[in-house]
Amino acid sequence: MLKTIPKSSVNQRTFKVHKKFIQTQATNPIYIGQLSSAGAYESSSAATTNGVSNHSLYASIKHKYYRNDGNAFNTFGRYKNLGSIALERPLESSIRVISIPQLKKGYGIKPGSIKLLDTDTGILYGDNETGTLSSDVPQYTITELDFQTGVMILEDSDEEEFEGTIHSLDLQLGVATMTFGSDTDVVQVVLLDFENGILKTSLPLDFEGIEIDAPRFGNIFYSDGLLVLASSTNLVNYSLEYRSTETITEQEVLITAKAGEFNYSQNPSAVEVQISGSYDFTTTAIPNVSPARTRKITEINSIKRREFYSGSINHSISGSWNDYHTSASIDQVGSYLATYISTIGLYDSSGDMIAVAKLPKPIKNLPNYDVNFIVRFDV
Repeated sequence: MLKTIPKSSVNQRTFKVHKKFIQTQATNPIYIGQLSSAGAYESSSAATTNGVSNHSLYASIKHKYYRNDGNAFNTFGRYKNLGSIALERPLESSIRVISIPQLKKGYGIKPGSIKLLDTDTGILYGDNETGTLSSDVPQYTITELDFQTGVMILEDSDEEEFEGTIHSLDLQLGVATMTFGSDTDVVQVVLLDFENGILKTSLPLDFEGIEIDAPRFGNIFYSDGLLVLASSTNLVNYSLEYRSTETITEQEVLITAKAGEFNYSQNPSAVEVQISGSYDFTTTAIPNVSPARTRKITEINSIKRREFYSGSINHSISGSWNDYHTSASIDQVGSYLATYISTIGLYDSSGDMIAVAKLPKPIKNLPNYDVNFIVRFDV
């Protein structure tokens, strides 16, 4: 029982799926990128990290990702604003690089899924979905601080300065009341280093009408599975959680069994086989595999549906395929004979089976009704 499926009943769609991975320095070592201090590069004496030249790694990454010339054709990876690409991608003289292999990133790292934990310091880094790596402990640069008036000037990662006022500071509790613009807020201070001009807060500074960007600690190039970190992070031991991206193509096939179709059961008890005879067939011996032997081949004249059934234990219980037409209207439990569809096979134009669909529960195929099935499989 075969039926041709029209092309209009076959659809194809693609969608992205993501899988979580966790990497550490044991599975993915950190590489150091740094230009040779000796002037001309000498491969024989160049410093290496885990077998990779520090000079070559730095030069190749700078050439591909950090041209920062504002040319979209020369800019690889995600960015927030091409006009300020140099601020989004600051490149220090020394970098630390984590490379995710193809098998563990697929078509790329899912933006916004990065969770990089420095297991030595407990600092957690994350990405902003546009390729920038920032810390869960925001850090700002103090360029000016007047202890008498409380006026403080902060510089954010875009090198933009903001003037504000510290009204009160409780060093024991680490709480400060600050005003930037017209908005006053209470800020949890993690570190206030007057000597080096560093302010660390528990959360990013959020004052109404003012956008103070937290500092950037590196960049993520999602499609290449590359994390480039500033050497100031001093990252040595880490745990990296992220999600890879894969594209799956799904085939959807609409299969319709019209009324009266596929109503012949393939159960051996549901057919009557007429045998016309038999003959002997001798097989050829295959050395070291099987000896020659004679098999009896049964010749079948016809196979047709068995129209009438009776119980093997109680012969008074009987029925036929035609019971549906006489009893369907009054038989509420549907005890009349009907075929059940439990398996659907899909074949190509050469007659080769390419897919098998198993129904979780056999479906009764009623003679007077169409039955539709939707088969989906990934390729």
